[in-house]
Amino acid sequence: MAINKIMVTDRDKLLELYNDSALTLEGLDENSIPDFVEWIKKFTPLKTEDVYIIKGGIMNMAYNLTGTNAYANDLTIVCVKLSDMEDAMKIVLPRFEIGGRWFDDVVDNNKRHQEERMEVVY
Repeated sequence: MAINKIMVTDRDKLLELYNDSALTLEGLDENSIPDFVEWIKKFTPLKTEDVYIIKGGIMNMAYNLTGTNAYANDLTIVCVKLSDMEDAMKIVLPRFEIGGRWFDDVVDNNKRHQEERMEVVY
């Protein structure tokens, strides 16, 4: 199976990743994507090797992230859907070893931080 890199540029795909609670790594070098996929496969087989790549600028635009809460525009965020894993429960604890988070948690935490930041500003 070959890795299929999918550049995410629209809200529909972001919502799809959010609803899936996709496994997410922020700041992963794109050259390390094969290592990330192999790491997942140590714990669970993959149904597909679709990897979703989101740039920080897309996240900033889609979720209105500003100031210290904004990502660097060229930061790479990489996601793999839990639904593409045979047994996603097997990565729940190991993900902490590599700083893995769920995409919905990333988005929700960014939203909360943005709201807190706005309260301080005003």
